[in-house]
Amino acid sequence: MKVLVEGIGSMVFGTQLKYYNQMNWQLVGIDITNKSFGLYKGLKPYIVPKYSEKNCKNCFEKIEEIVKNEKIDLVFCTVNEGLLEWSKRKKYFKERYNTNVVISDEEVIEICIDKWKTYNFFCENDIPTPRTSLKNEFELLKPRIGRGGCGIYHKNNLPENFNMKGYISQELVEGEEYTIDVLCDLKSNPIYIIPRKRIETESGVSTKGVTIYDEKIIEYVKLIISRLKPVGIINIQCFKNGDDINFIEINPRIAGGISLSFASSDNWFKAIECFYYNKEYVPKKVIYNNYMFRFYEDLIIHESNLL
Repeated sequence: MKVLVEGIGSMVFGTQLKYYNQMNWQLVGIDITNKSFGLYKGLKPYIVPKYSEKNCKNCFEKIEEIVKNEKIDLVFCTVNEGLLEWSKRKKYFKERYNTNVVISDEEVIEICIDKWKTYNFFCENDIPTPRTSLKNEFELLKPRIGRGGCGIYHKNNLPENFNMKGYISQELVEGEEYTIDVLCDLKSNPIYIIPRKRIETESGVSTKGVTIYDEKIIEYVKLIISRLKPVGIINIQCFKNGDDINFIEINPRIAGGISLSFASSDNWFKAIECFYYNKEYVPKKVIYNNYMFRFYEDLIIHESNLL
C-alpha cells in the first residue's frame, strides 16, 4: 500500500516515523523545502508549494499529480494550513483515484480550525470553556485561525495599533494543561481516548508529558466526539484546576506528542488501515502513567546531496 505523508520536515515527524515504518507501507513524503530532514529518511520525496492563499491551487495541482502518478492509497494530513482544503477534496480524491484521505468532513474541520466556532460549539453542547468574545474584553488575545503560540498576546502587552480583526479575546484560565489524543473509526466511534498531561512545552509542542487516566475529562471528550462526529486522529486541549475543567481547542489532526499515546496503547496506523480496508481491529489496553521525554537528533547532509 502506498501512503502519502505531509509535513515531513517538522520536528515531531521524527517521533512518528518509526510507527509509519512499522507498517508494510511504501511511504511518499512531501514538504515545502529541500532542507527538510524527512526527505532524507527513506521516503520517496517530493517538494510542493506552500498552502498559502496565493499558491493553494498550485499546491494541490502538484499533490494531485503525485497522487495520480504514485497511485496513492492513503493520505495523512498533518499541516494546519491545508486541513480545510484537504477536507473539501476528500470525496474528489476517493472518486477519481480511489485514494482515502484520513480527515474529517469539511463541516467538522471548519469548527475545529476557527477558535470562535470552536467556542460556540462548546457552548451549544454544554462543554465547559473559557468565556470568549470577538471584542477586546478578556485577558488573552488569540488569532481565530492559528496554531501553537503564534500571534497570542496578553491584553496588557499588545503591539502598537493592534487590530481585533481576525482575533478573539478569551478569559485566562489556570491549571494543568492536557492534550487528549483521540482515534475514531469511520463512523465516529471513539476507539482510543488518551489524556496526557503536558509537563513541559516548547513552541506549543509537548516535550515532556505523562498519560493520565481522568474519567471526567474522558467523559467530556466522549460527549464532544458524539456531537462533532470526527474521523481518524484528532486531539483536544483543556486545562484542569482541581475539579474545574476548561476545554480550549480541537485540532483535527495528529498531535505533536502523539507518540506517547501510541507507545501507551498501539500503533494507531494499524487501526486506521483496518478502518479503510474493512478489517477487524481489536483495541489494546491503555497504559497510564507512561512518561515521555523528548530529545533532539541531528541529520547531517552535505550540500551536494540536497534534493
